[in-house]
Amino acid sequence: MIRFLFLKTSVCFLSLFFTLTGLAHAGQSLPLTLKDVIERVLKNNLSISAQSYEAKISEQSIYEQKASFDPTVNFEFTVGEETRQSSSSSSLSDPKYRNLDYDWDASLTQKFITGGDYELSMDNNRNRSSSSLTSLNPTYFTDLSLTVSQPLLKGFGVNLNKREIYIAKNDQKISNYQFTEKVINTVAEAENIYWDLVFSIQDLKVKETSIQKARDFEQQVRAQVAVGTLAELEILQAQSETASREEQLLNSKNLMEDNQDRLKNILNLSFDSEDGLRTIIPTNSPDFNPIGQNSLAESLKTALNKRPDLLAQKMELENRNIEVKYNKNQTYPTLDLVGSLGINGLSGDSSTSYGGYDKALSNAFSTEYRLWEFGIKLSYPLGNRAAKSRFTSKKLEVAQLLLNIKESERNIVVEVREAHRQIETDIRRVKAARIARNFAENKLNAEGKKFKVGLSTSFNVLEFQVDLAEEQSKEIKAIIDYKKSLNRLNQVMAQTLESHDIKLLSKDDS
Repeated sequence: MIRFLFLKTSVCFLSLFFTLTGLAHAGQSLPLTLKDVIERVLKNNLSISAQSYEAKISEQSIYEQKASFDPTVNFEFTVGEETRQSSSSSSLSDPKYRNLDYDWDASLTQKFITGGDYELSMDNNRNRSSSSLTSLNPTYFTDLSLTVSQPLLKGFGVNLNKREIYIAKNDQKISNYQFTEKVINTVAEAENIYWDLVFSIQDLKVKETSIQKARDFEQQVRAQVAVGTLAELEILQAQSETASREEQLLNSKNLMEDNQDRLKNILNLSFDSEDGLRTIIPTNSPDFNPIGQNSLAESLKTALNKRPDLLAQKMELENRNIEVKYNKNQTYPTLDLVGSLGINGLSGDSSTSYGGYDKALSNAFSTEYRLWEFGIKLSYPLGNRAAKSRFTSKKLEVAQLLLNIKESERNIVVEVREAHRQIETDIRRVKAARIARNFAENKLNAEGKKFKVGLSTSFNVLEFQVDLAEEQSKEIKAIIDYKKSLNRLNQVMAQTLESHDIKLLSKDDS
């Protein structure tokens, strides 16, 4: 008797706790619609924020690859002195001589998108020598030359030489697809957690109602025991059932708090922050209004055209094909057309005239002193096994990726079919659960009337109360599962964002 009295006191305390907790949080609750949750997730979720950096990093890679065609300016200035023994046997020559050189050179180089390159260079020198045999002292030299090289076989082609830019742009698209996939999965997860929280709150209400019914029935039994219409053993039966439902109530409350934490976590709410300390109250009700779904064929078509993970694989296939074309080109012989044009000038001081650096430039640009050279260069490694091996390897990678894409398409088909089938199943489950719940209510009402007139036992009434609570929970669970199945179908079709009227802006859109 002491044990059952303790259980009864615990139940009363628990009821009082829930009442006080509800009053305490009445002004500290955080009501959120499903739309509110999704907006907060898109704004605050850490995994989405982290994934968004991938596209920005990929964008910088495009600029990096384009930079390979930027011109490069070089300038060099040096001063050097050299002292040597004279090799001349003339009596007029010094046993040693000294040269002092000033060099200032500039050049402009750039790579062509056709695979060639050019170098425009200007080399300048001022030399002063202590040798008596030098007729010009100091001497000024200047050379201006243009050298061009253009591959004709290996390394030739605009698309071939812009391949890294194309790959970088495709990588950025892949990053965008991965970001879209991350957003879809995170939004879908948030919606599932939201509906899980709705279920746990509704289920907790069912458990609270059930324990209240058990408590009321216990009072009714006590009244009948007091007047002698029931044996005292019936009180023990009622108390035992009340204790059992108390345990279920505690489990339901624990589940609700777990779902609260999961939702706060995906919303990136710190648990000790102002909002983190508040109780989230979902304001969307688990209504059940079956809507007409797209046909399975339409759903499959949408999924195969929009799934970001599949689109990312196809973009990766495009990258591999670019690499195959490049490596095929690398099996060709190297045949380069080369040519150069140049002008030069010379001046200096002598016993009869004076000429400075400007005179050397003037002589050079007179084009009287010039040089030119044109030709071809041919190179081909015998066997060329390295290039052929890389080409074969890239073709095998394409074949492998094609199989992976086929497998992904088959998996998507299975996912869509399962999601479509699950929705139909959940619709039938809800309808069946409603019928079962109505039967349970009617059975309990009928059994209660029989109990009042002594035609039933407390065991039967309590059993029917349990049946009703279970059917009520099953009905709520079936409706929530239907909501989550709709969410799953949108997810596997990549329609999650559209279903919530969300548009991810691309760089061009922004």
